[in-house]
Amino acid sequence: MRRDEEFVGRSLVGFLGGPSSAFVCDGEDPPDLYLQVGGARAGVEVTRLSQFTFESNGTLKNRATQDFFGIRLLNELDANVGPKLPPEVSLLIGVWVPVPNAGRFKRSLTEWVAQIAVAPKQYFNEERKIEGANVSVSVIERRPSGKKITGFVVNKNASANIGLNARLVIEDRIRTKTEICGGLPKPIWLAVLNDYWLADADTYALAGRQLELNHCFERIFLVSIQGVVNELAIGA
Repeated sequence: MRRDEEFVGRSLVGFLGGPSSAFVCDGEDPPDLYLQVGGARAGVEVTRLSQFTFESNGTLKNRATQDFFGIRLLNELDANVGPKLPPEVSLLIGVWVPVPNAGRFKRSLTEWVAQIAVAPKQYFNEERKIEGANVSVSVIERRPSGKKITGFVVNKNASANIGLNARLVIEDRIRTKTEICGGLPKPIWLAVLNDYWLADADTYALAGRQLELNHCFERIFLVSIQGVVNELAIGA
């Protein structure tokens, strides 16, 4: 099992009464795992809930993929350019994603940040467009975390409507996993690991009541990154 599947399995065992009441074993992928509860066994398919972005052509994409590019780039800048900064200063960098051309953007941003690192006192708050994407750089006092370069990622294609985002991601996961698991022996449960931390169990419960779709899952569980489990009722 993958690490996230093991985590979900442990969380479900705790929700169902602990090791004295249930245990987990590997599945055939699909399902990802089996849960033995008393004398009954259920297949469990595991998936993740990540926020969508709304692309200009009308399609939906996974926000986490786009955001990870920016997060990874900030970490690389800290590792490669951070040591060139004077001891008393750090940089706070904002990156707006998605970027039109990842390779050119990375090279151009790295060159600019390297220039700032040589003489950071000439800069304070700088904003510019690099290869079609917005970037901001602020020179700040050294941070106690030890990182010389930190920052934030803004996704310009993400929606601020938490309820809409929750409904779209839970509906997509249920539809997709029903196609994969519809022919498996019953019972089949679905466990969704919530990466979209802005939406809590109540938000997904409301989204579930608004959905009208057929699916193959006898039970659907929402698992938080803290391991808290809630069962969802999805309208059909």
